[in-house]
Amino acid sequence: MKKILVTGFDPFAHYHINPSWEAVRRLPDKIGDFLVSKLLLPNIYDLAGRMVLEQAEMLQPDVILLTGMDSGSSKLHIDTVAVNLRDALLEDNLGHKPWNEPVVPGGPAAYFATIPAHDLVRRLQAENVHVHLGYTVGGYVCNDVFYLAAHRFAGTNVKVGFAHVPILPQMVLDDSLAMPLEKTIEDLERIISCLSALLAERS
Repeated sequence: MKKILVTGFDPFAHYHINPSWEAVRRLPDKIGDFLVSKLLLPNIYDLAGRMVLEQAEMLQPDVILLTGMDSGSSKLHIDTVAVNLRDALLEDNLGHKPWNEPVVPGGPAAYFATIPAHDLVRRLQAENVHVHLGYTVGGYVCNDVFYLAAHRFAGTNVKVGFAHVPILPQMVLDDSLAMPLEKTIEDLERIISCLSALLAERS
């Protein structure tokens, strides 16, 4: 079977929960053709990315799907671009707040996701899964891990992608701006299942 490494983040800023990890840790251990490995990442620049690369070195996954929290959306989205930029609008969990710094000095300006993000979104939307396409993930730690993984595995057979999940109803006053955890888990599992099918079709 193929292997997928799925990551989520710990809480940060004023939040006491991070739905990315709450969803990831509840995923089944097998989805489609994937054996699923899960990794909790700290919201800390550089360290989170190094943890992904170290785990990938041990696991040798076929796919790395990174996830993070989006407080501005009520549905999951699959992102397409990692940029070589650290721009922190708020401190990470060690108090770092880089501004206009590269993730990798001298590295390419950006990388595209190597999972078939556009085809994945189109197929999921046809199945009425509430997923949309995203573009850059900003300059915070989400982008940091996305860029570092994309940089490390550029030109290899390892596929790298990023998905943002919505915040939970208990995190906001307006439930319309959130998604229940059970629905997030269901949609994330469907994303991985669909990704498994798409990659099998292309192999």
